Amino acid sequence: MTTLLLGVGLLLFFYRLDSLYLFDADEPAYAEAAREMLISGDWITPHFNFQPRFDKPILFYWLIALAYKSFGIGEYAARFWSAAFAAGLTASIYLFGRQLLGRRGACIAALAFATNVGTIVLGRAAVTDMTLAFCMTWALFCFFDVYRATDKTHESLLFVGYLAVALAVLTKGPIGLLLPGLVIGLFLIIRRKVRATLSRLRLLSGLALFTVIALPWYVLVLRENGWTFVQGFFVQHHLNRYLGVVSSHVGGPLYFLPVVALGYFPWSGTLPNAFGHLWAIRSRLRDELTGRQELLLFLWVWCGVVVLFFSFSHTKLPSYIFPAVPALALLTGAAGEAAIDERQQGWRWERACDWLVGGMACSLAVILLFLPSIADRIRLREAPDIPPFDFGLAPYVLAVLLLVGLGLALVARRRGQGDMAVAATAVTMILSIVLAVHQVAPAIQESLQKSLHDFAIIARQELRHGDILVAYDLNAPSLVFYSKRQVAIIKRGEEAGFHGLAVSYGRLFIVAKAAAETRLQQVPDIFPLDRRGGYVLYSNRYSP
Repeated sequence: MTTLLLGVGLLLFFYRLDSLYLFDADEPAYAEAAREMLISGDWITPHFNFQPRFDKPILFYWLIALAYKSFGIGEYAARFWSAAFAAGLTASIYLFGRQLLGRRGACIAALAFATNVGTIVLGRAAVTDMTLAFCMTWALFCFFDVYRATDKTHESLLFVGYLAVALAVLTKGPIGLLLPGLVIGLFLIIRRKVRATLSRLRLLSGLALFTVIALPWYVLVLRENGWTFVQGFFVQHHLNRYLGVVSSHVGGPLYFLPVVALGYFPWSGTLPNAFGHLWAIRSRLRDELTGRQELLLFLWVWCGVVVLFFSFSHTKLPSYIFPAVPALALLTGAAGEAAIDERQQGWRWERACDWLVGGMACSLAVILLFLPSIADRIRLREAPDIPPFDFGLAPYVLAVLLLVGLGLALVARRRGQGDMAVAATAVTMILSIVLAVHQVAPAIQESLQKSLHDFAIIARQELRHGDILVAYDLNAPSLVFYSKRQVAIIKRGEEAGFHGLAVSYGRLFIVAKAAAETRLQQVPDIFPLDRRGGYVLYSNRYSP
C-alpha cells in the first residue's frame, strides 16, 4: 500500500512539474534568490535582485540551490522539494495513521491529503508552505508517538521531533516553533497531563539539539546584517504581517472557513462527520480515552490552533493554514473508517457530509461550465489588456467528471459501499488534476505569464553589459529570474528616474503593463518596441 500511495504522490506532484513557467510573484523570487546564492557564494544572507531578502529564513533557499546543483537551474529544480515533501507527507500520513486508524483509515487519510486542491497547488509550487508542513507534521507525529508509548522504546523519536522543529524554524521563522508548541501545550492541558508528559519530553536535551541546528544561521546573518535583518525579518515580515496588513492581503475573522471548504475539496465534506465523533466524547475529554479517541482530540486541537492563530492575523493568505491539512487528512481517515464500519451511527453527520460534498460539487461544476465567461469578465475588469483565457473543452470535461465521479461516490456511500466511495472520489480527483495540469494551467500561463517570460528572454539575449532592464510599476520577479540580470524598479510617480537610468546606463528595456502605457508615452526619449499579452516593451534605443 505504501508503494501504491507513493506512486500516486509521484504522479500528482512530479508529472509535468517543469511544464509551466514560474508564476509571479512568489515562485520566481525564491528561485532567483537560490540562483544568486550559487552565483555569489553567499550561503548566509539570501539576496533577490542582488539585494538582501529577509522575507524567510535560509533553509528553503539552501534546498533549491542544492537542487540546482543536481538538476540544473530551472522550474523542475525550483519546485522539486515541494513535490518531494508532498509525496513524503503522503507516505508519512499513511504510516502514522495505520497505528490507530488501521490500514484502511490510513489509506483514506493519505489519499485525502494527496488529492485535495490545496495540496496539489502547493505541492507543485516553489514556495515554503509544503516544507513547513512537512517539518511541523513530523514534529507533531513524533510527539504523539512518544506521548502514547508505554515504554521508552519510542524516545528516540523525540530527537527527530526536535530536529523537525528546528528545520521548521529555519524554513519560516518563529512560527515553526510557536505552532507545534501551542498544539502540544493545549492538548496536554485538556488531557490534564502537562506535568507527567513534560518529564518524558527531555526538554533540556531537545532544546540543546534545537539550538545547535536552528541558532547558528540566525547568529551569522545577524552578525552580517545587524539591525537591517531584525527590521526586515522580525519586524516587517513577522510582527507587521500579523499585526498589520501587508500587500493588501486582508480578510475577516471567518476568512479561513471557505478556504478549508474549497482548498480541502472534496474531502472537506467529511469533516462534519469527523467533528461528530469528537462531539460524542465531548463530556469525557479529560477522562480515559481509547487511542483512537485521543488521536481524534489531538487532530482537532492541531487544526483549531492553526486556523484560530491565523484568523487573528491581520494579513491573511489561503496558504497560511496549510500546516493543518495533514491533520484534516487524518480526520478524514478516521471519519471514513468509522463510516464504513459503523454505518448506522452518526447518521445525521453522514447526511450533512453528503449534502456538503454534493452542494460543493454542483456549485463547482456550475462555475466550471461558466468559467470562460467568468474569467473573461474578471479579465476585462482587472486586466483588459491580457489575452483571453483559452481553456478549450477542459472546463466542461472537468464539470462532467466532478458531477459523475462524486455522484457515484455519494451513491456508493448511501449503499454502504464505503471503499467504493473513497475509490471513486480519489480517482475523480486524480483524473481532474491530470486534466487541469494538461489544459487549465497552461491556459492560465499563456495569458498571465508568457509575455513576461518572453520579454525577459529578449532582454537576456539583446542587452549587453552596461545596459539595464527596467520594471515600471510592476511586481514581476520572473523578469529577474528569466533575464538572469538585475532589474531596476521604477514605481508610479517616479518617472523622473528614467532620466537618471538613461544617463548611467546604455540601452534601457522597460517592461510595463499595457495599462501603464499612457504614462510611459509622457516620458521623453523612450518609445515602444513590442506589445504582447497585456504588457509592453519600451526602450531608449532601437539597437545596441
